[in-house]
Amino acid sequence: MLDVFKIDYTKAFDMIDHPILSRKLKSLSTPPQIQCWIFRFFTGCKQAVISGGQQSQWLPITQSVVQGIGPSAYLVYSMDLKTLSPYNSILKYADDTSILIPQHSSVSMQEEFQNVQTWSAANKLQTNLNKTKKIVFRRPFITLLYPIALEIFSKSIH
Repeated sequence: MLDVFKIDYTKAFDMIDHPILSRKLKSLSTPPQIQCWIFRFFTGCKQAVISGGQQSQWLPITQSVVQGIGPSAYLVYSMDLKTLSPYNSILKYADDTSILIPQHSSVSMQEEFQNVQTWSAANKLQTNLNKTKKIVFRRPFITLLYPIALEIFSKSIH
């Protein structure tokens, strides 16, 4: 048996926090010139809104990434999201995150999911429990799809 969690984040690219992303980029062995170029790309931008003929103040943009670099930026952002057990696996593609938990894992599904929730909160991301799914694979080929908001997680989420 294999449990798979398909994690969905609410507006993942829009919620990327620039200071957190900058800190994670600095931890990579990227040449300083490249880091500087990326940081300049994300910093110093401002926006204002016009509504009913009135313009708001210009405020700095401190989160979100532009289209085109969103998937790459998210992968750097989520590089420190790891599983608790060495038997479990995590797969990431753009903002899609899946956690694979085999039957004989050293940690429970609840502990692994709580780990994701804790990481998400620390990184200012919110899991969308309505779109996050648990898939159970059993031999020979039966696949069951469950919404994540099952009673089994209600204790660990709240």
